[in-house]
Amino acid sequence: MFELEKSDEINKWIAMTKSDSGWSGPELARAHIELGMALGNQMKGFDRKDTTVVAMLRGGIFFAEGIYFALGCKFQIYDPKHDDFVRPKTRNVILADSVISTGKTMLKIWDRDMKAACCVINEAAVPLFGESLYTVRVSKNTFVGKNVNKQEGRVGPDTTMRLFNQLEQA
Repeated sequence: MFELEKSDEINKWIAMTKSDSGWSGPELARAHIELGMALGNQMKGFDRKDTTVVAMLRGGIFFAEGIYFALGCKFQIYDPKHDDFVRPKTRNVILADSVISTGKTMLKIWDRDMKAACCVINEAAVPLFGESLYTVRVSKNTFVGKNVNKQEGRVGPDTTMRLFNQLEQA
């Protein structure tokens, strides 16, 4: 596993992405792009002509764009709720999502020669990806994302709804 090296600037963006931050909409999307670019800038060994970043929709779109901007590679989107996955023809395939909770969605299309990238991953899912994982951070927390503004118990604000400014206002 590769975890992003932190700086004051990176920690500022991370704080914005946390579920209890109160940030949503374009500001949160920008934080995901910035963190994706920072992670992409630290990822080594990817030939831009032979690498594709696959954005897992919807939550992974902004984070994946950041990696794409940093690597200058190819870009593809995948909607696990509506599409059949078509593996890119490049040697390097990076599946990118904002949050990996259990890893089940990504594992449905996973091939052992792919890489996974995320803004945050639950510590229990880390072993599923091993050395093929690139992440901004690892978290012990886990909750079910719902249309709520703050976390209470095991229910908290859905990252995708926050990214697209779709949480109901309190």
